[in-house]
Amino acid sequence: MNALKPTLLAALAALAFTACPPPPGSCATTGNGSIVVTFAGLPSGATGSVTATGFDGLTGERSSSQTLTMGQTLMVTAGNWGITAEKVVVDDPLVRTVYTPRISAPNFCLPKDGTQAVDVTWSVVSTSNALWVGNGSGGMGSTQGYASAVLRSTSTVAPSFSGNLAASRAITFDKDGNVWALGNTVSDPMVARFAASGFTTGSVPMHDRSITSPGVSCIPATKALAFDKDGNLYVASSCKKEVYKLRALDITTSQTVTPTLTLTNFSSVDGLAFDKDGNLWVADGTSDELLRFDAASLTTATALPTRRIKARKSDQPADLTALKPDMLAFDKNGNLWSYDFGLNLVFSIAAADLSGTGMANATPTVRISIPVSAVLEGLAFDEGGGLWLPFSAGKLARLSPAQLTVSSGAGAPTMPDTIITGTSIGSAQGPAIYPAPKGTPLFHALP
Repeated sequence: MNALKPTLLAALAALAFTACPPPPGSCATTGNGSIVVTFAGLPSGATGSVTATGFDGLTGERSSSQTLTMGQTLMVTAGNWGITAEKVVVDDPLVRTVYTPRISAPNFCLPKDGTQAVDVTWSVVSTSNALWVGNGSGGMGSTQGYASAVLRSTSTVAPSFSGNLAASRAITFDKDGNVWALGNTVSDPMVARFAASGFTTGSVPMHDRSITSPGVSCIPATKALAFDKDGNLYVASSCKKEVYKLRALDITTSQTVTPTLTLTNFSSVDGLAFDKDGNLWVADGTSDELLRFDAASLTTATALPTRRIKARKSDQPADLTALKPDMLAFDKNGNLWSYDFGLNLVFSIAAADLSGTGMANATPTVRISIPVSAVLEGLAFDEGGGLWLPFSAGKLARLSPAQLTVSSGAGAPTMPDTIITGTSIGSAQGPAIYPAPKGTPLFHALP
């Protein structure tokens, strides 16, 4: 295994705690005091970042700020102080590990000649450093996470964690590593959230949040979900052939949510993905099309696609037969990947072909035939640039970066570089990892 290298999340937008300006006059004091900051919980070599922000005791205005990368004692002006800390990510060849901070005293009034102790303790986000899949027919019937270490194994492996939601069709994460999964039966919620903190060794937690939407009661109700850059959740309904936008503020608790935007006029809705510019891509496999909805249009009820792409099945000039796109994933270079379920063919559309407007026939940069025994139900890139796919019953497979550059045909399909067998996988669905790889446009990608 490659040595793990610590990476500091500089300028991370979502801090574990926020230093809030206090009310004016709430800590009117003069002189100086000390803040004793201690760090704990990080692995050897990893560097944390803590910021101490002072506020004027009379006006409440920000007066000073200091950033620490190790525990130390600060001699500062007395008054109101706030402490913030950032997540820390430790590198891994496949899936990185995330540490989140807990601060013992995030806000306090420091009196003249006083001392305030602040303990900052980082702990592992348990959903990180793992590949997660939903589980279809057979197997244990749960949402499962496989630790990065076992993804390099050639033997039969057991899941590191399981969540009690049978047959989740697709999985994604928010920035804090909470699992969001689609239900697949009438007894499941449309979307279920599993708190990252609920996954401990040996536990099979229930979801702590369920989101339903009026009118989405047909089966199969949903197939794909994706967060935009602002934390709004988009859900694709298979049976309704619609895409729903659920605002971030409407999914903070279990409830029935009326979508603020509904995209319609699809022949089918098979996959969703956002690109680096915040545009939404929808796979319509029945119409053989990839559709782009520009970010600016996703605030209006009349949003229409500005780009429609058909991925050509053949390089022969006279053959304009198109592939049928399904689930979607962007790589670090902005290329869009999908697969044709019926042909067991993985393909990529170059970033350059995604720009522009109107209809276009695009030639995939690569077409990779997968053995016929595989059942393709989703795809996800790892930190090393490999592409994970559900494979045959009980198995997950990884196409290496080198394999992703070479086309193959049905007569000589590409055997994935890595194949793992799970003790409790039936038919895997909707793979996802947390954090998403650096450079990808996923909401849960961390620097």
